[in-house]
Amino acid sequence: MIRRPVAVIGLGNLLFQDEGTGLHATSLLEKKYPDLAVDIVHAGTPGLNLLHQFQERKKVIFIDAGFCETQPGEFRRFTMNEVISRKHPGGYSLHQFDLISFLYNAEQMDFLDGLEVSIYCMQVAETALSETLSEKVASSINRLVDAVYNEADEYIRQNGRITTPSV
Repeated sequence: MIRRPVAVIGLGNLLFQDEGTGLHATSLLEKKYPDLAVDIVHAGTPGLNLLHQFQERKKVIFIDAGFCETQPGEFRRFTMNEVISRKHPGGYSLHQFDLISFLYNAEQMDFLDGLEVSIYCMQVAETALSETLSEKVASSINRLVDAVYNEADEYIRQNGRITTPSV
């Protein structure tokens, strides 16, 4: 299996409305830009299982929902160093997933050496039990997907479409 050097990873839970933004966005990215030369990963709530996605990568772009200090339905782009987690890490859990604490721990274990990480955070509006995005998030998800596409495409154009063999 050939692993591409760039991955776009969607996080979240489709059962809780806007919490599924990352997964809705990666699905839309696949449909809207089928020729984008990246690995698109619908990760859900993976916990530590996400570590293997860093192997053989040069760049990883995460899409997630959260509280990113914007208005509901707006998104922000962060680098790992720009983000501060609002959660207090309490060890590892198979059911709870805090991306920033996870990335901090991955960095401490040297999993991020040479890896460029971007995080797109969509400000949630609703987290009710529903597989449908809120109107505010649904109305801006195309802009989010376009921003992710532009970043990934720019990276590929600057660094080439080199693929690396999987172990």
